[in-house]
Amino acid sequence: MNTHRLFNYFAISSIVLCIAWYAAFPISNDGIGIAALIVIFIMGMPHGALDILMLKSLSKQDMGKFRFSYAVKLSLLVCVYTVLVAMTFFAWMFLPTVCLLVFLTIGVAHFRHDWQQTRSTPAWCLSTVVVTAPSLVYSQRLEDVFEWLFLPAYHASIIPLGMQVIAVLCIAIVLAYWLKNSIETPVVKNMIIVVMCACVLPPLVFFTLYFCIVHSVYHTVLVQKKMQMNFKSLAVATLIPMLGTVAIFSVAYWYLIETEALSVYYPLIFIGLFAVTCPHVLLTHLCNHNS
Repeated sequence: MNTHRLFNYFAISSIVLCIAWYAAFPISNDGIGIAALIVIFIMGMPHGALDILMLKSLSKQDMGKFRFSYAVKLSLLVCVYTVLVAMTFFAWMFLPTVCLLVFLTIGVAHFRHDWQQTRSTPAWCLSTVVVTAPSLVYSQRLEDVFEWLFLPAYHASIIPLGMQVIAVLCIAIVLAYWLKNSIETPVVKNMIIVVMCACVLPPLVFFTLYFCIVHSVYHTVLVQKKMQMNFKSLAVATLIPMLGTVAIFSVAYWYLIETEALSVYYPLIFIGLFAVTCPHVLLTHLCNHNS
């Protein structure tokens, strides 16, 4: 699948949101959070729900000298996946700075596939730009977000500065490759789209748009082709994991309302996304390697 069209959709969506953000409709922080959750549920969550299909695919493969039935292998993989989610969630509570840096690094490694040059230096630089570009304009807001995610104030202030340096360096490397005709002009155009959108949209809005419109759609189509399934079958297969996730978030929401601890709800959602991202990236890597 060619991702150039996805980047065009990303740019159009960003322009529409910019108009709403700066001109027509004042949007509260709660409104941003709710809108982001709705968009992630509709467009982003199916991307994560596909993990059950990848787990089933791995369960059908030979495990060498270990001879287990399909059901046993699937159960073991689901248990390992669940344990990894729980471990990474609680790890953030004890080591938030380390986990944030791991999350950013995982994001860079995972997003490089979106640029269709998986193992090249420019692809790593392009995905790094996606992760670090918001710091070019919104360093203070990123600092607030990181403190909101339980990072110490000093660490929250240093990390955006490092992201700025890395973003500028990676942009320069990509442009150098382009001047040597080592990468195509449309790829550089997509990078410029990303940087411009990151500079005009708040970081969480930017990340939500990129994740849902570019990464999630691209990954979903790749899995659909690899599994040789039509989109109707894909939707049915991901429905139960999606509904289960919504149920968990809903129970957590009402529990935190009752205990008057709703202020930690959105940070916990973000940390929950980190918790499921770690095994998701590992699972994606295993499936790509085995295929």
